[in-house]
Amino acid sequence: MIDTHTNPAFTNRGLRRGSRGLFVLAACVAVAVRCSALEPTTPLADYGRQSWAMENGLPQNSVHALVQTRDGFLWLGTEAGLVRFDGVAFVVFDHSTTPGLPSGDIRFLVETQDGTLWVGTAEGLARRREDEIARLGAKDHVPEGAITALKESSNGRLRVETQDEAAELGGQGWSSVTAQGSLAKDEVVFQASLSNGVVASATRSTVTVRRGDTRLAQMAVGREIPGTKIQALLADREGSLWIGTNHGLARWSNGKVQILTATDVLAGASVLSLLEDREGDLWVGTETDGLQVLRDARFHNIGTREGLSSDLTSTVVEDSTGAMWVGTNGGGLNAIRLEGKAPGAAGTYAVRDVLLSDVILSLAATKNGALWVGTPDGLNRIRGSAVDSFTSADGLPDDFIRSLLVDADDSLWIGTRRGLAHWTFPHGAREPAQKEIYTQANGLGSDLVGAMARDSNGNLWIATLAGLSRLKAGKITNFTTANGLSSDVVTALLPRAHGALVVGTQDHGWDWWDGSKFVELNSLALSRISVHAILDDMGNHLWFATAHGIARCDATATAECTHWIEFGPADGLRSRETATNSHPSAWRSRDGHLWFATPRGLVEIDPAHFPVNDVPPPVVMERFAVDDVDALRAARTEAALKVKAGHNHFQFEYAGLSFVTPQKVRYRYMLDGFDHGWTDAGARRIAYYTNIPPGQYTFRVQASNNDGVWNTAGTALTFELEPHFYQTFWFYVLLVLAAGGLVVLMLKRRLMVAEGEFKAVLGERNRIAREIHDTLAQGYVGISVQLEVLAELLRHNKVEAASKQLDTTRTHVREGLAEARQSIWALRSQDTGENTLPVHLQRVTERANRKGLAAKFNVYGAYRPLPPGTEREILRVAQEAIHNAEKHAAANNLSVRLEYSPNEIAMEVRDDGRGFKTGAENLSQPGHYGFTGMKERAAAIGGMLEVTSEPGAGTSVRLHAPARRESE
Repeated sequence: MIDTHTNPAFTNRGLRRGSRGLFVLAACVAVAVRCSALEPTTPLADYGRQSWAMENGLPQNSVHALVQTRDGFLWLGTEAGLVRFDGVAFVVFDHSTTPGLPSGDIRFLVETQDGTLWVGTAEGLARRREDEIARLGAKDHVPEGAITALKESSNGRLRVETQDEAAELGGQGWSSVTAQGSLAKDEVVFQASLSNGVVASATRSTVTVRRGDTRLAQMAVGREIPGTKIQALLADREGSLWIGTNHGLARWSNGKVQILTATDVLAGASVLSLLEDREGDLWVGTETDGLQVLRDARFHNIGTREGLSSDLTSTVVEDSTGAMWVGTNGGGLNAIRLEGKAPGAAGTYAVRDVLLSDVILSLAATKNGALWVGTPDGLNRIRGSAVDSFTSADGLPDDFIRSLLVDADDSLWIGTRRGLAHWTFPHGAREPAQKEIYTQANGLGSDLVGAMARDSNGNLWIATLAGLSRLKAGKITNFTTANGLSSDVVTALLPRAHGALVVGTQDHGWDWWDGSKFVELNSLALSRISVHAILDDMGNHLWFATAHGIARCDATATAECTHWIEFGPADGLRSRETATNSHPSAWRSRDGHLWFATPRGLVEIDPAHFPVNDVPPPVVMERFAVDDVDALRAARTEAALKVKAGHNHFQFEYAGLSFVTPQKVRYRYMLDGFDHGWTDAGARRIAYYTNIPPGQYTFRVQASNNDGVWNTAGTALTFELEPHFYQTFWFYVLLVLAAGGLVVLMLKRRLMVAEGEFKAVLGERNRIAREIHDTLAQGYVGISVQLEVLAELLRHNKVEAASKQLDTTRTHVREGLAEARQSIWALRSQDTGENTLPVHLQRVTERANRKGLAAKFNVYGAYRPLPPGTEREILRVAQEAIHNAEKHAAANNLSVRLEYSPNEIAMEVRDDGRGFKTGAENLSQPGHYGFTGMKERAAAIGGMLEVTSEPGAGTSVRLHAPARRESE
């Protein structure tokens, strides 16, 4: 109730305007904890509501049956089909799309203990098991026709009835039983068990509540209960009895019957079915008004529709009498008197000729019953029926009053845009006896002052746009980001025990002052929010007015803040916005309720009975598609689902089945075998993967409800993506073996190349040795012999002969030198066309002539150029043979023969010397390498060397070699 006191200062016009700011608030609403049912003391009209009809996806507005199955889905029986609801979307099964359904007119739904969903229709019974819906009939010993009753007894037996037949399902299958037929009006139709042994039974016209033989209550339609026929009965977990009739919904609780007001949608609705889900919400199926749900209300919104002068609330405070004062932005000041409080000096102060402005920026109440009101045009004080005004003319630093704080001695701290004022009033005095001004000039961090708070150690904290200032024993200390603050724009303050302080900032979350330093927040998400006000509910929770709505976290005496929950329109708030730039914009009243000013009205919260949903939501897989082909049924039926190779796109659709606030359900998922951690999906209910490699995978998904409680078990789906042949293990083994073989071949080839190079080097060494033997060595031997002859002649003083011998020696030296140059030239380059094999052999033969042999050279066949190496080797063989004839044969005649045939070339050197035996021991004596060299040269060009000799019969050396052309 509220007292309105007249004041001589109030004019008639002022009173008329003031009536817009007067509001009376009914008794505070208490709500239950979410883990139980709806709070039985809450008036029916105060429950949160939500409804669905055909325009929201229902196939038809008549909901005859409701059941929540073990997997968490809500199932509805309508006259247009069976409906599955996940809180967001409806899936409809009707006779045309589901042949196993006898009819689309669904009358009854029952889930038995084995998880089977039984569907009673207007044309028979159906069973849903493992996603398959099958019709049962006479062949199954089940009655056919319209189902009139379907229920499961306490012993687990399912009973189905038609107008004429009945059957029960037991361990041995279906068996016929006696049908009950049509029920009389006074026969029991419904029964419900309440707590403490209380049982309710209902006929079509009355409800009787008993404990044993004692009747506790009896209610009749048309008298205590609205309507003319009872159609549904439900006992919830709190012991309340819900009664659905053909003309509304009623509740019996604590011996009292409550019905809805005539303006309520459910007051005149025909209620056909009732269901309490696992989260405690009450679902109501109606005949023409679709599906309705009743929930505990978390927030009580107070705005113009409840009598407030404006929805644009800015500041709130409680005075010493228990009245709540609400400042608005343009609607003046409102007084709220809570029912049951003692009457006090509450009044209507929302007029310009009483207050300095209708825009209220700040409020503060004194212990003696006065109320200070800060406006953009100055300061007002309300004492009973008296209103005083103060402006800068009275000593204020500025007329724009942003914040107010009444100290323990009833002195007033006044925050403005141009500094902080401190006024001290003697008892009962109108004017302050002492005025102090604090500005940037005398130590304040900034002249723009916001929130203020006095901590438990007696220090005064002042929020400014340049950090936080502390006034301690008359000394100001300033703190900024350099001292650990997350932002210099401080917007909210909340003192805690032992000198601790919670500091809200703009866009940088909040900080914790532990008495000596600022403690940084661990959560990155919380560090980015704007905090407008902070309250402590004294129940280990901190409440925040933020730019994203009202939020709550679990908090102890430390800076740790866990289980952060944000609330918005989905939770019952009219807006996410909260009041800014006004102080205080939130208040904890003496009854423990919390009050928050917002641009859409005032919000009241009872934290002691705040419903928290602690039920983890079941998680279900709704679709699994491989390249847009649904494979979910195969995944559920096959022990190990195998996906053929070549598929690239995988789609997973899932749902967390929480019906309190489905839009706030959050998800995270992970593909085991591919992902390294959880993916935060937010509210998204679908996940895509493309081009994953072959292997075995398990897709896991978890969900949290509206209050952040996670179902960590979640659900999972396992499948195997088969590889292409080139992705198999054996293919990789073959690749490894092939690569190993290739490496071996390359090594072998390299070894062969190295061996060839080594042989080439060795051959070149042998060739050089042969060259030296056949040219330089022979020349040096000849020179050595000539020098010995010369020495012998000189020793006998045969000067003339010695002179001739010297000339001969010189000739040998020149020839040796020419031979050496020729060998060097052969090593560096090929011979020119003028130095062909016949020419060289001719010269060698001529030199033999000069040494006393009758040597001749003959060529047979048509000359053709041979590879330089072939000609050179033939020439060296000839040179060696001629040299041997000169040195060892003592021959008189020598012939050199060269024959060119189409496929062969032959060279022969024949002398008529002393000859020798041609055994191997004679051809290869130690220290003599002539014949060995000739054989090697013949082998180098692919030829064959023949040496024929007999003692006294001369010697013949013949070489045969392939006659390849130079181009070949």
